[in-house]
Amino acid sequence: MIRFYVDTLNFQIVDQMDDVGLSGWAAIARDNFELMLASPSYIPAPSDEEKVLNQVILYVDVTALDEIREEVVAKDYPVSSIENRFYGNREFELADPEGHRIIFAENIEDQEHEAS
Repeated sequence: MIRFYVDTLNFQIVDQMDDVGLSGWAAIARDNFELMLASPSYIPAPSDEEKVLNQVILYVDVTALDEIREEVVAKDYPVSSIENRFYGNREFELADPEGHRIIFAENIEDQEHEAS
């Protein structure tokens, strides 16, 4: 997972402990966005009733949506097309190697102000 975020999404490792669980722990960041990733063996597995509550969707507000999508596409990672949403955002999404959805969004009004 760390390699995916670093190699595909251009995050930087800001802190890391290799002795946590089976595969370690890391804090990663890009621009003003930071994530912490932990070894699955470090976090107790959810019960069957909790599994649906442990799915992750990351919604990331960005200011350079087209450029970020192009970066990922250039690395041959599958992403959706960019869609304009009724609530005023342009978005694209992808799934990380664990199946967690990441939605990158840019406000359409912000983009229109920059163009004028």
